[in-house]
Amino acid sequence: NFLKEEPIPGIEYELELYKRFIPEIAIEEINNLAKKWVTDHNRVVTVYAPEKEGLTIPTEDELLAVFSEIKSIEIEPYMDKVSDEPLVAIQPEPSQISNIEILEDIGVEIWTLTNGIRVILKSTDFKNDEILFYAYSPGGTSLAPTENYVPASTADWIISDSGLGPFSQIELQKKLSGKIINVSPYLSDLYEGLSGSASPKDMETLFQLIYLYFTAPRRDETAFQAVLERGKGFLENRSARPESAFEDTVKVTMAQYHPRQRPWSLQLLNEMELDKSFSFYQDRFADASDFTFFFVGNFDRKAIAPRILTYLGGLPSVNRKETWKNTGIDPPQGIMKKHVYRGMEEKSITRIIFSGNFEWSRENRYTIQSMAQAFRIKLREVLREDMSGVYGVGVRVKPKHYPEGEYTISISFGCAPDRVEELTNAVFQQIDSLKTTGLTDKYLTKVKEKQRRERETNLKENRFWLNVLKTYDMHNEDFLDILEYEKLIEELSLGNIQKAANQYFNVENYVQITLYPENPPGEN
Repeated sequence: NFLKEEPIPGIEYELELYKRFIPEIAIEEINNLAKKWVTDHNRVVTVYAPEKEGLTIPTEDELLAVFSEIKSIEIEPYMDKVSDEPLVAIQPEPSQISNIEILEDIGVEIWTLTNGIRVILKSTDFKNDEILFYAYSPGGTSLAPTENYVPASTADWIISDSGLGPFSQIELQKKLSGKIINVSPYLSDLYEGLSGSASPKDMETLFQLIYLYFTAPRRDETAFQAVLERGKGFLENRSARPESAFEDTVKVTMAQYHPRQRPWSLQLLNEMELDKSFSFYQDRFADASDFTFFFVGNFDRKAIAPRILTYLGGLPSVNRKETWKNTGIDPPQGIMKKHVYRGMEEKSITRIIFSGNFEWSRENRYTIQSMAQAFRIKLREVLREDMSGVYGVGVRVKPKHYPEGEYTISISFGCAPDRVEELTNAVFQQIDSLKTTGLTDKYLTKVKEKQRRERETNLKENRFWLNVLKTYDMHNEDFLDILEYEKLIEELSLGNIQKAANQYFNVENYVQITLYPENPPGEN
């Protein structure tokens, strides 16, 4: 506003101006502006082409001929057609509720429908216009043979871009115009399901889309080809980034070159097959009896109940007894170090990853994450403030329960190539210090204060409740333990942090990978 010398009357005043003037704008005015502004006398044509032998570049006359040809063509005005066909033409036969469990302390209800589906509900008043949902069922791509892993793992991309039932993706978007709604299928290693959100006024449409993703996925060859083309463009851009080669090296090293963890490439893209993807998706969503749905947000129980009974209760149920399979992807043992040389910029990235067995429990999960938070603060002080060696440093923990209890602790930092060894040594010195002498009360206090602030905010967020309910349910933990988080904070001690460091920082078992420019230090 300052640079353009525009006034700032305020958002309320501007809203009134919009309300007043937008209804007065006529299509003729828009068309006249186009004729006035787009002419033969204010046009610049720029041609970009690769330097490639044998490539013919269009001449100026050839380019001008294109414009002349277009001007001679009679072009009909665009007519936007929106189908009046309903999303769900035939209403499904509803189920009934066979059991209700009410957890008053956390405001949660757990319903079991007669077709086997579980529905976990938490009504909130945190946001007036938000309902979030998530659904999962055990299985995922682990149930696909390794030779069909690529079609299986890309099936959700393809279905998401293909529309639903008789509606193509474009037709579906038009059908949903003006609605605040989002529904997406997913296929992970161990689970398949749906996630999304909607405003309360669009609740009916939300449940219709959920129903259609189970019962009417669309096989669309055009959409499939579009996914392939976008994939090729993505890979071309990705291959130009040195960071991509670095991340690929981390991925294949940690998976010991397992065929299911191959980095994306044109070869991998060529393994995609529409029929195999469509068939795998249909199989994963053929039986809803082992699905669990979560709904969190501003909804009324009386309003949501008939939708649940009709659209979730009407989903197919054949009561298959199945779960995910362990596909045998394990991190390497011992010490492994790799260097990656890519790019010309004088910068390096180093990642040090510790891994090992993990006994899954709420307490262990909290302790390892708290230890990482405290160590992150310490490393930032040493590497960034004391040594002025990095802009930032990350310490990320990933505890896993399934298919086997294991953890990874990833330490990452970027720096000048000639300081990699110095800063890496500093990291291991700090790990040794953490294990032998521990930290001071300052770090414990910072971690606890941060956890309490975040918890206070989280308890008023729909997204937090959706994620925590999902996590506790997936791992068969007691929902009421959600209220015991403050007790975990109170019991956290410097001794707990030091003990966790000794347990999880095994300096005889880690992977260290560093990205260097193509001309490494010391080479000209």
